Amino acid sequence: MKTEYKGYELSASREDSLCGIENLYFSAYRLSDGLEVICDFTEGEDSEEDFIESMKVRIDGFIETRGESEDMLEDY
Repeated sequence: MKTEYKGYELSASREDSLCGIENLYFSAYRLSDGLEVICDFTEGEDSEEDFIESMKVRIDGFIETRGESEDMLEDY
């Protein structure tokens, strides 16, 4: 599952690891310059939709902390 949110591309997908364990891989990249903000995985049972929603909260915090506006994301 992929979506765009406030200038970021968010993705979450369930896939098997090389050892056969199902993981949820998730990431967030700033569209303006490709900055990787979040990139990780979990063995948890959360849905892709739940992780996308939690990443939106994290992106909001990142934008607020960095002082970026929603209209124009600046590269610091």
